[in-house]
Formats: sequence, C-alpha cells, structure tokens
Amino acid sequence: MEEKTVVILGVTGSIGTQTVDVISTIGGFRIVGVSFGKNVDFANRIVSAFRIPYYHGNGTLEFGSKLGSIEELLEKTKPDIVVCAIPGIEGVKAAFESLKYTKRLALATKEALVCAGPFFKRMVREKGVELIPVDSEHSAIFQLIEESVEKIVLTASGGAIRDVPKDQIRGLGPREILRHPTWRMGHRITVDSATMVNKLFEVIEAHELFDISYSDIHVMINPSSFIHGIVYLKDGTVKIHAGLPDMRVPIAYALTYPERRYTGRIPEVRDFDMRLIDIEKDRYPIFDYGLKYVVNDLARRVALNAADEVAIEAFLAGRISFGELIDTILYVVDNVSSEIRDLDEVFYVDLIARNLAKEALARIERRVPK
Repeated sequence: MEEKTVVILGVTGSIGTQTVDVISTIGGFRIVGVSFGKNVDFANRIVSAFRIPYYHGNGTLEFGSKLGSIEELLEKTKPDIVVCAIPGIEGVKAAFESLKYTKRLALATKEALVCAGPFFKRMVREKGVELIPVDSEHSAIFQLIEESVEKIVLTASGGAIRDVPKDQIRGLGPREILRHPTWRMGHRITVDSATMVNKLFEVIEAHELFDISYSDIHVMINPSSFIHGIVYLKDGTVKIHAGLPDMRVPIAYALTYPERRYTGRIPEVRDFDMRLIDIEKDRYPIFDYGLKYVVNDLARRVALNAADEVAIEAFLAGRISFGELIDTILYVVDNVSSEIRDLDEVFYVDLIARNLAKEALARIERRVPK
C-alpha cells in the first residue's frame, strides 16, 4: 500500500506529538513536513528521529530544510493530509492555508470554525477538501450522525473545578486549574476545560460542522469522559459513542477514515461510566453567557477567542486569579460589537478584542476599577 504523506502543523503540542505517535504505530503514513513554535529542542528530536524533510519554525534544526512560512511548507509538500493543531487565531490562518494544498484536513484547530465558520466552510466546499474533525466529541458525532438526527449531546468533564466548592473557585491559580481530572492536554485547553470555554467552542463547532441548530445541541457532564457523544434519532433510537479517554483514537480515525487501524486499550465493564450530570450555570458563567449571547454573533465569537488567549496567558503567568480571568473574558465579549462580512474583518475584530483584553488586564493588575 502506498504511503500517504502528512504535514503536522503544531507538531510539538499535545495533538501534534500524539499524531506522531499514532503514525509511528499504525504505519502507512509518512510525515513530510511539520511546523512548531517555541519548543525548538523537542521539534529537533522529532524531525531528526523521523527524517522529516521540511519544517517551519523559530529555530534551525539539525535535519531537514527550513521554509519561511506555513504556506511555503504546504506548497512545497502538497500533502495528502494536513493535521492542523495550532491553537488560537494563528491556527485559523494555518487552517485556511491548508485548504489550498491538501486533499484531507484533520482539524484540531476548532477556532477555524468558531471565528470564521461561514468563510471556512465555503472554502472547504470550493476546494473540495475532506474535512475530518479531530476533537474527541466531534469525531464521535461524525461517526454516529445520519440524516434523521433529532438532537445531539456533547459531553464535558467539567474540568478541574468540577468538584471544587463554589466559594473557592475564583481564587484558584494555575497549579490547581491544570489538574485535569481525565484528559492529558495542553495548558490552554486544560484551562478552557475549567471555564468551559472549550465546550462553548465545541457547541459552535458542532453547529458549523453538522448544520444542527443550537437548540438541538445539548451538553452534559460525564465525569469519567467515557461517553464522547450521543445522537438521538427521530425514530427514538439513541446512538452512543463511548470509550476510554485517549486522543490517539480520534487522531487515528481522522488519518485512516473510513478504516480503523489503530489498536487501543479495550474498556472493561468497570470502565462503563454512563452518568450524565447537568451543568451548574453559576459554576461555569462563561458557558452560560456564551450560549445566550455569543454563539449566534460572529464578532463575539472572535472576541471570545481573542480575550481567552490573552487572559489565559496572564493567568498562566500568575498575574491574575481564575476569577479575574473569567471577569476579563466576559468584559471583553460584552463590549465588542461589529458586523463581520469577510475574513479580513475577522482578524480586525480579533485585534480590537485583544487590545481591549490587554487594557482590562492592566486595570486588574493595578487593581484599578473600570
């Protein structure tokens, strides 16, 4: 069988490194290019170990040829599959570039659909690219969905604050928030799990991916993360996608679809945790606010992502508390209003929201009231 070529954008992150692991396990794929950010030493080990011919990143590596941009990397390699795993607004740009040069986009950068869903989907159709979600929940729905769907359920872990007394939540710091109860992920997405910004993004992503109305997308907490998604059909049938929390499974499926070639750990009966718990609105105020005021407003979706990026950076640096992170995000989103008509305006609103977030953080750090 002829090997398929793969480019991994964001190779040193959680999804990127697990993609490398999956490819080394299942075979049949050849990594022809990668991009990375600050983690140069780790990138060097990956590029050298897998003899990857091209890369784009901040440093010069011992092996491979350095290219000046992600677009140049993609144009040079023209891979069968791109795994886009760059978070944030930079990932949006990378996802759009990927559509020009690949046949299949394995999308882990949910911001492409959150911040630019209408424009992104239009380009997917125009270029004829096969779009496969990598998020565990969306991979689950992708595998279950059919025409007669009535509603879907996305599950959440509840993040690190799920069992914390409510009066203690606001004062938490990075050490506590980064203790995710079920998944091992990057820092930003782990914080986003605690605020449930990540789940709000996933609701938007599900709406954009599957053309399901927001009123038919529900979210429940499954404490063990054993259930990944549920689809209710019009005849009363309920289809449940479940399995142990392992991101290598949806990554492998995005690479090998429609086949299943990855071998994972088979759950035992004691692993079958089917509990579904309602979300406490006052525990996750951004999630509740977002369902009401953000999901149908593209500018606020962009502002949410921008404020989230900026505020999390300050939080992880120890400059603000968890409660102040929440306050900053809500303040920014509540004060951004714009009509977005094209992709350029997405990036313009992103810049406005970032500046607003930085101003809000400066006030917090000086402890000056608005």
